[in-house]
Amino acid sequence: MSPGNPSGRRPAHPPETAHGLLDAAFGRPRGPAGTVGGAVMARLNGSQERWAVDRAALCPGERVLVVGPGPGVGLPAAVAAVQPGGRVIAVDPSATMRRAAIRRCAAQIAAGTLEVRDGAAERTGCADATVDAVLSVNNVMLWDRPAGFRELLRVLRPGGRMVLTVHRHVLGIRPERLVTEATGAGFGGVELTLRERRVLGPAVQMLLHHPGN
Repeated sequence: MSPGNPSGRRPAHPPETAHGLLDAAFGRPRGPAGTVGGAVMARLNGSQERWAVDRAALCPGERVLVVGPGPGVGLPAAVAAVQPGGRVIAVDPSATMRRAAIRRCAAQIAAGTLEVRDGAAERTGCADATVDAVLSVNNVMLWDRPAGFRELLRVLRPGGRMVLTVHRHVLGIRPERLVTEATGAGFGGVELTLRERRVLGPAVQMLLHHPGN
């Protein structure tokens, strides 16, 4: 029994401990918690990943940037949509998620149609105007959003498009603020919708365009 704990009981875990576990599992996945979080993401995010690929209307021969692919559950569909002749680049700051995506998509990587590398919305490593489409599923809440929107506009070709979707309950801001930030970065033709779902609650869905012709 310590002087600061006269009851002799173990102190309850402070709130930041639970927050840290959630961050390690879903925010910035790492370690064993990140592995578990990746498995949960792979199971629950499939419909959003498919929606993003479908909404982007990807075409054969296009070059696509996927921001934060997590365990890579949506990457095979994106790769298939741009074949023949297309290529997908996936950037994720989490080494745990990159390893999971590389395992899941080994065939596409071996075929040269997919690259998975370190990166984020704010630092994609892509050259100016080299991407036809950008996809982002459930990670915008982790960005430095003004910097991220500017970077993604930079790498898009004139007339290119970006599809973004995120669980409403993890966004942390009003969805309309995303529109303000995206247009402030230079995006045009921004469409915002809210899709109701029975299990995970509403999904925020956005289609954005590079304003150039």
